[in-house]
Amino acid sequence: MKKRYLSAALALAMVLTMAGCSGGGNSSTPAKSNPTTSTPAASGSQPSVEITAKSDTIKIGLVAPLSGNNATYGVKQENGYRLAMDEINANGGIYGAQLVLESYDDAGDPATAASGTQKFADDDEVMVMGGCCLTSCTAAMLPISGDAGLPEMVVSSSAASLLGLSDYFFRMAVQDAQVGPNIARNFKNMGYTKAVALYPNNDYGIGLKESFVEEFSNGGEVLDAIEYQATDQDFSAILTNVKSMNPECLALCGTTTDSALLIKQARQMGIEAVIMGPPGVYNQNIIDIAGSASEGILAVGAFVANDPDERVQQFVASYKAKYNEVPDHFAALAYDQMYVIAEAAARAMEANDGELTRATMAEGLRASNYDGITGTVTFNEDGEWIRDYLVLTVKDGEYVRYEG
Repeated sequence: MKKRYLSAALALAMVLTMAGCSGGGNSSTPAKSNPTTSTPAASGSQPSVEITAKSDTIKIGLVAPLSGNNATYGVKQENGYRLAMDEINANGGIYGAQLVLESYDDAGDPATAASGTQKFADDDEVMVMGGCCLTSCTAAMLPISGDAGLPEMVVSSSAASLLGLSDYFFRMAVQDAQVGPNIARNFKNMGYTKAVALYPNNDYGIGLKESFVEEFSNGGEVLDAIEYQATDQDFSAILTNVKSMNPECLALCGTTTDSALLIKQARQMGIEAVIMGPPGVYNQNIIDIAGSASEGILAVGAFVANDPDERVQQFVASYKAKYNEVPDHFAALAYDQMYVIAEAAARAMEANDGELTRATMAEGLRASNYDGITGTVTFNEDGEWIRDYLVLTVKDGEYVRYEG
């Protein structure tokens, strides 16, 4: 394998070019350059790096729902991964090692997710894995990946209950402990004092509901918090109850499909309360299912596709060209996450003469400081990404930033 000679300054320049200015791999960066940066490169403390990758490939696993009711999340995550991988590999990979993705469909089932995690844990070639977007699945996965010392990264799975289940867990996700209070504060800042929360009876819904209720109750009144089954289709009984309470605002604490049905049916029943939900409510399926009822609904998130930022628009153009659709929050986070993985792998290889292990990958991830399209990614001592969130709304049939 050829050696790669990478100056510290050039390393930083290339990752900025790749992450911000490439169009699906059509960067002006030479094809044999290395699209990574490292902590030393960012600080400019190393004059040069001479690295030979010890392996031709870096294998990455993905366990996600690629079929079933939650496939919209898993498919977007896989799409974001593959777009970033195509760009990285087209520019020489990581010191010559190509990124390889192997996906495992858990269909949103925790037992299946655990089986997929065990498969990757037993494969010594897998250096890092992308975890499921569903809290219940991730809860089943983390003890397995943690015992194997296999770093697991997610773009969702936001329940606080996951904290501490693995020393190798890195969460690039909006988190229930922050999202629920964020929704509550937004409502209160808008002047609303009477709310109803609707939540699915699962780990995700319960966690989000509890954090919302705690914050909104400080200065506002939660008229009721009503649970439902995530697979429910007809919400008429629940919404009849909601309508009788006449809330000013309605906090959705579920996922895309159930939220879309709630929005549609609420408006059909004449409920005029302002509706806000978590990042899963920023999804084209909301508009497709709810139709005109989605106009004016609100969501919190870390990304919006019509952000005029040049780097965001380069990503959106590349994603649309590859998948013929507009990327959502989950696709954007996954795209950034793959670049975080690439940066961490490069950092680990630079420190270990081209060799990469699960342990050194984890160390590389802990030192992350990546400026992506969804923000600057760093992790605290618990592997959590602490960040601010945007408020989005549907206007004229598309998502835009809410301007108040």
